[in-house]
Amino acid sequence: MKNRLTRTLAGFFALAALSLASCEKDEVRTTLAPNSTPTLAASTNSVVLSQDNSANTAVTYTWTPISGFSWSNAETPYTPSVSYSFQVDKQGNNFASPVSIDAGAGPTTTLTVEQLNASLVTLGLTPGTATPLDVRLRATYAANAPMYSPVVPLTATSYKVCVPPNSDKWAIIGSAGVDWSTDVFLAYDCDLKAYTVTRALNEGEFKFRRNSNWDLVNYGSTATRNSAGTAAIDTNNDNNIKVTKAGTYTIILDLNKMTYTLK
Repeated sequence: MKNRLTRTLAGFFALAALSLASCEKDEVRTTLAPNSTPTLAASTNSVVLSQDNSANTAVTYTWTPISGFSWSNAETPYTPSVSYSFQVDKQGNNFASPVSIDAGAGPTTTLTVEQLNASLVTLGLTPGTATPLDVRLRATYAANAPMYSPVVPLTATSYKVCVPPNSDKWAIIGSAGVDWSTDVFLAYDCDLKAYTVTRALNEGEFKFRRNSNWDLVNYGSTATRNSAGTAAIDTNNDNNIKVTKAGTYTIILDLNKMTYTLK
């Protein structure tokens, strides 16, 4: 009796296994495949970024999205949504630790100097050093593995973000710059902790003015500059600074030391 029951159960399990194998063998998979591969082109392959131009365009990328999808064995095919982003990594790193930048809807994406620099800071680039990079477009859809465009090279020089101590804007004004009605603005230098500009000056005079307003603060000087071209600021607002010879000068206004440099 025991042997007969054992043989009956063994036969049942063998039949069940055969049926299951038959079902797995007969399974039909539904597949989704893109009809094209994204492409990517850049307006430039080399950029030197500067905080003074943070709102300007750094690079414009032109790209083609996936043109469509093909289904196989799908009962209810649909068009999946696709999201696009740029991946940026150091050249030769094979995108092991890239930063991502949203690419929008395309077919062109403009990255500002500030936007690109923020990504390069995250990537760990050394400011002021030209660094070769790789850029590619990443397309993500449904639950499938992402697709990538061919790689486009980019050599970028980033900058260290500099935040002025306050919102004041300092400028020179006078005939040595443009005229006594036109401000020539200085930029704050975080390394110098001072306001500075390098530009052509006329033979003439100028003063330092805050926030384009004569009624606030304007500084001149009567002190003799030392060999480095540095002298004390005159806070009485009465005296102009003289430029005795036209040429290209670097001007530095140090409000911590209350000095200016003209060299």
